Amino acid sequence: MIHGDVPDEDRTDIRRRFALPKEEADALDVLLSSEVGCEGLDFQFCDFLINYDLPWNPMKIEQRIGRIDRYGQKSETVAIVNFVTPGTVDADIYERCLWRIGVFQHAIGGNEEILGEITQELHDIAESFNLTAEDREKRLRQLADNGIRRIREDQELESKQAELFGLNIPNQTWQQEIEAAESYWLSPPAIERCVSSYLTSRLGTETEFLLGEKPLKTLRLSQEARATLLEDFKRLPRSTETVSREWEKWLKGGQPTLAVTFDQEAATANPKAPHLSVSHPLVRQAAGSLQLDEPAYASLEVQSGEVPPGDYRFALYRWKKHGVKLDETLVAVASDPVIENAVLILLQSASETQHGKLPPQADFDELDAQHYAKWTAAQANHIADNRQQVEHRIQSLAVSHRARSKAIGDQIGRATNDKIRLMKQSELARANADFDRRNADLQQAASSGDIHATAVVFGTITATKKGNQ
Repeated sequence: MIHGDVPDEDRTDIRRRFALPKEEADALDVLLSSEVGCEGLDFQFCDFLINYDLPWNPMKIEQRIGRIDRYGQKSETVAIVNFVTPGTVDADIYERCLWRIGVFQHAIGGNEEILGEITQELHDIAESFNLTAEDREKRLRQLADNGIRRIREDQELESKQAELFGLNIPNQTWQQEIEAAESYWLSPPAIERCVSSYLTSRLGTETEFLLGEKPLKTLRLSQEARATLLEDFKRLPRSTETVSREWEKWLKGGQPTLAVTFDQEAATANPKAPHLSVSHPLVRQAAGSLQLDEPAYASLEVQSGEVPPGDYRFALYRWKKHGVKLDETLVAVASDPVIENAVLILLQSASETQHGKLPPQADFDELDAQHYAKWTAAQANHIADNRQQVEHRIQSLAVSHRARSKAIGDQIGRATNDKIRLMKQSELARANADFDRRNADLQQAASSGDIHATAVVFGTITATKKGNQ
């Protein structure tokens, strides 16, 4: 059971046990929780939710459902059971409004303002002593009808944004955006290898610094080693984030060990252990230290059933895309188109070979020319896409500025007090200055579309069939 009097440490342990497979002796099958269970604890491993005390606020309902119906949920469906006493105000609100709005069937949480107004009206209707049962039912139906209409209008407006602005704006779901952002090279195992390589190379010893086979590990560093890492930490851009302050505090302190994890689940179950994700200072220190100033050369081998056996030349380039939206990506070129499409996958399981020989420089020059052709085409597309995005933002900025200026102008026209009129005129001047500044920034971004390419690795990769040595 989780409620307000249960300490955070106990809540974390209860969640850990609730996530265990049911075969384990310490596992929990059922969790009873008050409203505090909606805050900071995710239960995507659970697919059955019972609302024993159903709130009237649709946003709170969505928050509860969102604890289990979220990224990482492996069940195709989740079951939501609502306990409602027939013949009560709660039943009327549930049947006449909440269910019809669709809060249990699909996500409507992007309409916070509308849902907030619905919640307030629900309280007004339920707490009114002047309404008969029929009047209350009629008001709830009207409220649901109005809420549905406004939510649908908002959704239609979003879907028609391209038509409104005359542009084709991609509209990805959050799941698609997360999947597009995922990368093997930013996965927990890859980050762990990056940090381990950094600690070994920076501290000049083969000592094991990350101890433990489980997701929750122990980082052990001597005082001298912590002082060395503190020097690297001070080279990072200054940050006031809590994680940076806590990392600096530990480096300066006298405690040689620190519980850490690279795993999201372990971080949730152990909130006091720093989560070494891409944003953590230690990971950023590692990335900065291991960054190559010159391209590396490598001879690799890999077993694969996806590509024909043979020796292939390849190269990796880092593309930094500049413009209204900054982006960075790895791009591969290879001597064979089949290999080129598979290089980033093959490298995940490839290993260095001592007997391999690098081809002559002329072969790598050919890869460089091949990359240049690919970069030229991408550069032209990026410039066009960047300008299109800038145009969209400029039009959006202009629409919002006109609406803001009109609202302030109307207030000036209605003002009967000179001080209020002067205050509003100053506000209008600031709005115009802000618009001019942001518009100038966007105009500059329109001409800044560029892709900076840097060679990272040149090498050969020998592919053999799986099972062959």
